[in-house]
Amino acid sequence: MHALVLSSLPLTRDPSDYTPLILVVLIFVILFAALATLARYYRRCPANKILVIYGKTGSGAARCIHGGAAFVIPLFQAYDYLDLEPFVVPVDLTNALSMENIRVAVPTTVTAAISNESGVMENAAIRLLGLTRQQIQAQAQDIILGQMRAVIATMRIEEINSDRQAFMAKVNEAVSVELEKIGLALINVNIRDIEDESGYIQALGRKAAATAINQANVDVAEQERIGQIGVAERQKEKRIAVAAANAAAEIGEVSAARDKRQRVARLEAEAVETEADAEANKAAYRASQHVAEQQARGKAESAAKEADGAIRVSQELAQKKAEEAKAQRETARLNAEVVVPADAQRQQVIIAADAKKQEQIRLAEGEAQATLARMTGEGQGIQAKMTAEAEGIKARMVAEGEGTRAKMVAEGTGQQALLDGKAKGYQNLVSAAGSGEQAASLLLIEKLLEVAHVQAQAIRDLPLEKIIVWDGGGKDGGMANLGQKLMGALPPMHELARQVGLDLPEFLGKMAKAAEDSSPGKKKPEKA
Repeated sequence: MHALVLSSLPLTRDPSDYTPLILVVLIFVILFAALATLARYYRRCPANKILVIYGKTGSGAARCIHGGAAFVIPLFQAYDYLDLEPFVVPVDLTNALSMENIRVAVPTTVTAAISNESGVMENAAIRLLGLTRQQIQAQAQDIILGQMRAVIATMRIEEINSDRQAFMAKVNEAVSVELEKIGLALINVNIRDIEDESGYIQALGRKAAATAINQANVDVAEQERIGQIGVAERQKEKRIAVAAANAAAEIGEVSAARDKRQRVARLEAEAVETEADAEANKAAYRASQHVAEQQARGKAESAAKEADGAIRVSQELAQKKAEEAKAQRETARLNAEVVVPADAQRQQVIIAADAKKQEQIRLAEGEAQATLARMTGEGQGIQAKMTAEAEGIKARMVAEGEGTRAKMVAEGTGQQALLDGKAKGYQNLVSAAGSGEQAASLLLIEKLLEVAHVQAQAIRDLPLEKIIVWDGGGKDGGMANLGQKLMGALPPMHELARQVGLDLPEFLGKMAKAAEDSSPGKKKPEKA
């Protein structure tokens, strides 16, 4: 029975059954190794240190971290720490030359530390990483000595000795800038003493002590003098007060006796004055009563006179107002009956005169325009136009042929007949006038109408309110010798026409010459 049971159990297990367990163990081991590696290369920075990661940082020669943590990549990066604890640098400065070339010894103690400011701690990582505390102190000491010598060279011994704060401020400013270049920050500067080889500072001390002693002696003497003067002043005031009290007592006694006498005399005078005032009041009362009676009587009479005058004035004013009303009424009546009709009649006359004047002006304009049209249709302008049209017709007839030529000849014949008729009309005009000069005068008179029309058009719209004709002051005066005056105006007209390039008829020149010869004051040439 037992043999059967044992034979039914498997003697060996298949290795594939352990594969999941092995995989789980391997994964756990790998995760543990990764966590251990991460924990090993993840560095935290304490508050009093600076973590400096150098190698392949991607941000310069080193990356500085203060108060945090960072992961350091194995094989590519490494790390180290910079201690931020302050350290003391003893500076035994001797033989430093001041501005006066006096050698000075300034033993000083400086407290410094590695700076944690951004930009400055990178300088510390570059220049101080891996150095010991003694090596860092030695570098800082050399820098501080050099800067203190430079500061002392710019100051006098009196300034260094008397104004320690200014000296320390200059040292702080100069040393801080230089220490920051290597990554250090200046915390404190403590100057223990200032000495010089020549004893100048000691002499200054003795001088100051002597000055203080002398000033103290002077102050003591001054206080003693003030005390003595105060005692004398108090004694003087005492004597003055006693004498003043005695004098005041005597003056008081005399003043009391005087006041007594004055008061008695004043009382007696007041009694007499009271009696006189009583008598005067009685007389004044009687006088004022009499005056009041006279004033009342005068006021009554004046009131009566004023009332009478007021009545008369009111009557005069009423009569005056009545007269003014009557005058205004009469003025209104005359204005309505006389002025208004006269004004209306005057306006009617003015309107009629204006209408008549406009009618005459328009008639004159119509006659002038008709004459101008007639003169324009006649004369040399028409002849020139006809000649030009005849030439044009002749040219067109040549171009168009025989048929058109005959038509143009007919038209030219008509135009020629027109011109012949006009020439005959001018010949008849000359025959009727008696001479060519008279005919030209008639034609000129017609042109003068045209000129007058142009002048009338020029002055038509001018705002002329009055025209004044000045007399020349001749013997006859007025319009006497009008023909002679017109003839005297011909020479300027002839000269004006010549200047503008016009030739007036010959008889105008002869008449102008005759008028010039007949002008007064000019002698005729005597015959030989």
